[in-house]
Amino acid sequence: MVDKEVVVKTIKKMIDSGIDDSVILNTLADLGLSSEDSQELLSSAKEGSSGKEEKEIDEEVGEEIPEAETKDESTEEDIEEENDSDSYDIDSVIKKTSAKMKEQLAEKDSTDSLREQTTQLKLEEQDGKLDEIHQKISSLHGSVSSQDLTELKKKVFSMEKDVTEIKKDLKEASARINAMHDIMKKILETNRKILTKR
Repeated sequence: MVDKEVVVKTIKKMIDSGIDDSVILNTLADLGLSSEDSQELLSSAKEGSSGKEEKEIDEEVGEEIPEAETKDESTEEDIEEENDSDSYDIDSVIKKTSAKMKEQLAEKDSTDSLREQTTQLKLEEQDGKLDEIHQKISSLHGSVSSQDLTELKKKVFSMEKDVTEIKKDLKEASARINAMHDIMKKILETNRKILTKR
């Protein structure tokens, strides 16, 4: 198990360096800590770093907060040995974090380059399609001249005129048929009257 104080110091250094909480939590997970332990260590490191900031502010003002006396008195050699082991652990955590961040940046760069290449290919494909459509439209413009359009308009006008005449003829024929029908009715009625009188 990793020493809690060492991890908290490392987290404080990471926070001071401006590393995001998510990266810190991922690093702690890589060390084998559970998410609850990681959250607890992160919050305690943040509390410790805010206390450090308060101390720095007080020192700037001229007041110094007295430090709590340690229960165990240790010799300078013990402290130096502890600092050496802490810095070794901190350095290894920082190296792991740095390597992980480099991996993530490399993955992001490769993803970005793939996205750019795909976008470029799609744009080139669309360019080709637009050129093809433009060529087809140009060929249509070339095949239909203004004389052809004028002749086509004349034909359409002639057809409209013919349709109007056909409508007029149809109305006249319909009127004649109705008139003949009325005449035939009258003839039949007259014939019936003649036959019924006898």
